[in-house]
Amino acid sequence: MKKKVVFWVVILLVNAAIGFVSVRTFRDLDARIATFETNQKNYYTAYAEMWNVLGLDSKYDFNNILVKEQNLENFFNYKVYVRTTMVLEVPDKLKELISGSEQSVTKINEAPAIIIGRYVLMASHVSDAEIFSRQTIGLMTPEGVVGITISLKILKYNMVLLAPDGSKHSLKELYRNKKKDFALFEIRALPKGGQENISAPNFPFEIGKSDELKIGHFIYLNGKPEINSEVARPGFITSLVSATPISALEVKKDNNEFGISQSTDQGDSGSPIVAFRDGQPELVGIYLGWIGGNGNGKNTRSRALKINVAADEIKEKLGFDLREIQRGILYKY
Repeated sequence: MKKKVVFWVVILLVNAAIGFVSVRTFRDLDARIATFETNQKNYYTAYAEMWNVLGLDSKYDFNNILVKEQNLENFFNYKVYVRTTMVLEVPDKLKELISGSEQSVTKINEAPAIIIGRYVLMASHVSDAEIFSRQTIGLMTPEGVVGITISLKILKYNMVLLAPDGSKHSLKELYRNKKKDFALFEIRALPKGGQENISAPNFPFEIGKSDELKIGHFIYLNGKPEINSEVARPGFITSLVSATPISALEVKKDNNEFGISQSTDQGDSGSPIVAFRDGQPELVGIYLGWIGGNGNGKNTRSRALKINVAADEIKEKLGFDLREIQRGILYKY
């Protein structure tokens, strides 16, 4: 009998001890969970604050803090140009006025371009046959030299893409908007095969969204100046529209363009402009020209075409999306 009593007493003591330990363990676990949740909350708060300090907000950056050196090298090493060659006929009456003039005159221009798959996007005015055919000629008169502008007959018009490896690729014009100043071409397949034979490099970054740009956003321009040697130029968005003086008291505003702070030169037209989203470059514009000048080839204000204007109109008119084509190339889907 005593053994049974002792046995049950022991059992009760053991259960009580286990219960005490279980309650204490539960309370310790509850405290640990509360501590973990607090630490986790503090971590996410600190992480969000760090992102905020660095500007990691999935929006375009106002500075170059997050810009990677490799991305800049890829951008500045991107050198693709389109050569436009035009042969113009010199009319007989003009040959009579200018002694020793040739039967024809050849005009050659090279301008930066952007390759998206088999398509080539560039400024329109650097390859516009109508603009090239207009020639200003100085004639000597009793009152002095007088400049007259005439349109010459186009005998030959040819455009080729010049790849960095020295290869040349014939281009077919697909679309041109002279008013908005952009043109799209297709790289013709090489005789030996299909489009896979194209050796020209694709633009290395995504096509951005110019409607998300704000005044002060940091940008880079990769140009081809004829007068000066600056190629890579940092700057900022200065306005979300461009304004061109058309008289002493009147300016013309263009919502298709934006203003930039870079110093630009003749030959830069068609150059790509990138903004940076959390440090990652995106194509947001195409340089078109300057507004005003100081007499030595340098501009005082510059303007660029918003990339949305070109990409959206091409999608509407031609039925394909340059953004999706570019993503497919970059991410191999």
